Amino acid sequence: MILTNNEILDFLDKNYENEFDLIKLFPIKKNKNILEQGRSNKFIYILKEGIVKCSIMEENNKSYTLEFLGVGEIIGEIETILKCKNLASVKTLTDCLLYKIEINYFIKNLISDPKFNILLITELARRLQKTATRASSQQLNTLQISLKNLINLLEKQNVKFKKNDLAEYLGITTRSLNRELKSINY
Repeated sequence: MILTNNEILDFLDKNYENEFDLIKLFPIKKNKNILEQGRSNKFIYILKEGIVKCSIMEENNKSYTLEFLGVGEIIGEIETILKCKNLASVKTLTDCLLYKIEINYFIKNLISDPKFNILLITELARRLQKTATRASSQQLNTLQISLKNLINLLEKQNVKFKKNDLAEYLGITTRSLNRELKSINY
């Protein structure tokens, strides 16, 4: 449920520790936006500590949570690669510590550093795989089964989220979530 990538974080810590002018540690408090959907982005971020929610607001003003991202996850890379505005909003769920990387520096290293390039390609492929698995599971299983699976995953990761965040992750209303929680005696 909460994606993490220690490989990218370890690589960044080991290989770019002397690039303080282009890669900076940036603390940000809980419930703050890192990226806003539809806006341009000036930086790439990598989570060193904390959890964020990546969500899309639809035209009908309903929000859908794509993923929860944790330690080592990269933010803003897709928009940089595609040269487009932010596809989603990213909001902190906890106090976070981020690496803030200049876009031009990110692109330069993506081109010139094969190890970094492979790490990023692997990360994007892993996210696509998880998104496809989640989408098929939500399409093929009942809401009750999806909810039970989500609760089990949260318990394994020892994490608690607000009901609104869980409802957005399942693509349902908070009211529907409450009804389903009651039906499974949770």
